[in-house]
Amino acid sequence: LCSLMHFLSLLLRAFLLIKASIAFSTSSHISPFVTELSSRELVKSKMSDVMSNEKDEWETKVESLSYKSKEFKSLSCESRLELIDAMIASAKESLRDDSIAENDMAVLKLHSLDSQSANSSSSLVKSFIGFNKYGIISIIMNNLWNIKKKIAYQLALRNGDSEKKGNKPLLLKRVKEEIVDGKNLMIHGPVEMFPLFHKFEVWADASISTSLSQNSMQQMETENNDGVCVLLGAGNQSFIVLIDALHCLFNRPSAQPVLIKHHPLRPYMYSVCSKLFAPLIDAGFLDQILDGGIAETSSILQHTAVKHVHLTGALTTAQSIETTLASSRPDCTKEEIESMITSELGCATPWIISPGKYSKRELRMAAKHIVTSKKINAGCNCLSAQVVVLPEAWKQKEEFREILVTMLRKIPTSPLYYPGSKNKVEDIVSHYSDNSAESMLQPQSRRVERNTAIGNDEEDYLQPFIVNCGTYGEKDYNNYALKKEAFGPLLAIVELPGSIGDEYLTDIAVPFVNNKNNIYGSLSCSLVFPRKYSTDIVRAATASLNYSCVTQNSWSLYGYVSLAFGGIWGGSIYDLTGQSGRGYVGNIFAIPNGVKTVVSSRSLTFPLIYDKLLMPPKFMFDMVSSIYVLKNPFRSCLRREKKK
Repeated sequence: LCSLMHFLSLLLRAFLLIKASIAFSTSSHISPFVTELSSRELVKSKMSDVMSNEKDEWETKVESLSYKSKEFKSLSCESRLELIDAMIASAKESLRDDSIAENDMAVLKLHSLDSQSANSSSSLVKSFIGFNKYGIISIIMNNLWNIKKKIAYQLALRNGDSEKKGNKPLLLKRVKEEIVDGKNLMIHGPVEMFPLFHKFEVWADASISTSLSQNSMQQMETENNDGVCVLLGAGNQSFIVLIDALHCLFNRPSAQPVLIKHHPLRPYMYSVCSKLFAPLIDAGFLDQILDGGIAETSSILQHTAVKHVHLTGALTTAQSIETTLASSRPDCTKEEIESMITSELGCATPWIISPGKYSKRELRMAAKHIVTSKKINAGCNCLSAQVVVLPEAWKQKEEFREILVTMLRKIPTSPLYYPGSKNKVEDIVSHYSDNSAESMLQPQSRRVERNTAIGNDEEDYLQPFIVNCGTYGEKDYNNYALKKEAFGPLLAIVELPGSIGDEYLTDIAVPFVNNKNNIYGSLSCSLVFPRKYSTDIVRAATASLNYSCVTQNSWSLYGYVSLAFGGIWGGSIYDLTGQSGRGYVGNIFAIPNGVKTVVSSRSLTFPLIYDKLLMPPKFMFDMVSSIYVLKNPFRSCLRREKKK
């Protein structure tokens, strides 16, 4: 019923938007600026083909992009706006069909691209396709709209119209200063993420030192940065390469033309990028190649025109890139090499359960959030739940444990598709297999139904494990499952001793997860608390958590989505280990000293937007997706917010 009410609300908004809008013309409009560039580049491209017969494809593309570096940096705000407008038109055309979502489901081993087999996909898988399409459209379109708003504001600043009504972005307009947990914070927001029923704020710490800022969240930039940015595409989600490309081109303090190297799992994104980024490709500011293996990637990174590398992946990959760059640039210091890389890496994502009196529905919804975040994408997400942190003396601890196991049995399991994930999970499990049966559980649930021609169910499906690490500080405590990212179907439970009074969060739980000797990574975390819990305690704990995204009573997926609206995503500035990467993605409006994104839901009992047990039919997702193709729904949301 709650899910139905949610979608009826969306459909009502869709009706009002369509009624008020002018029908969108299906003919794409490419600005004269882009057309002019395309003509010039056609001649240059033909000359380049003649001159580079002996060169590899990637080398030709790197040199062509490098040639355009100075021109890209010197683009005026008007020219950048024309590029963004052209890309919005391209996005409305290239994202309207199901091709990306269907390919994504094929990678997840849930859907066949064969026309006959595809028709036999289960209704649940078809709903997944609809939701996936809706998610991609919404995050890309909102990203483009907000980049456009940023550039328009820069233009207004230049023309002296920055304070004119509608010019200043909400994140820059709604700013308040607070001292929380001894930190002098500038809090930007909140801003509603329509239509997700979540709000977010960006917290900036005015007291952070310049050196700390440069080492992590604030990206270091070299003086001589003409050249090319190489973007290594992510393997676990298709839309990440699109988000990363937009960030590298329009959000980085010193952006360069971008060469995308697609992940071997997702070669179909080449054709998607060809359409979506057509204005940038025609202008010579972006190009792409398919994966050619480790040796070719190494050669690309060693090219002298490569000045920056951005990746979403694993720490080992980032370390290999650093080694490759250093070996080909012997005159650069370690700090200079590190400044060439920005990365979004892994995390053993913790869910911190606050002590207090929860209703039965609150307990069920908390468990449902955790299990849903674990079972989406088979747990192969950097923000997938991995560690449940419980107060040892909490009276509802055992009841919650039972509900968590029940929810694992209830929510269906998807195939484990990502290469190497099974080995990672089995390695962690092996460190608990000699303990008692109470130390490890593997609750069985039904599998997401798929066409039998896709694969072997016994090989592809792995039911999630629960490993009990014990109580921190006791003799039998085993934290192996906390020290590395599982990137697969595994949950670890750890209990913390001590008082469960008002000081539990700030004095016990937060210091535990902030210590990287206890738990891996600093990308994101979730803080769970009942309705009748002190907001001051929650605020202080949120300020103290050294994670770049803190989500209250919800999943940090919404923290990632917030980057399309101006949020910040990356390893925490306060984490000097680099486990979750360096630099950030997002921060569209260039908020200085931004340290974290704080996301809040309506309440712990609010229905999940993505619920495997209550997935609406595909046509409903398709109807909502059409809103983004017709008109920017964020505009009407902004109008409502301004009236408040």
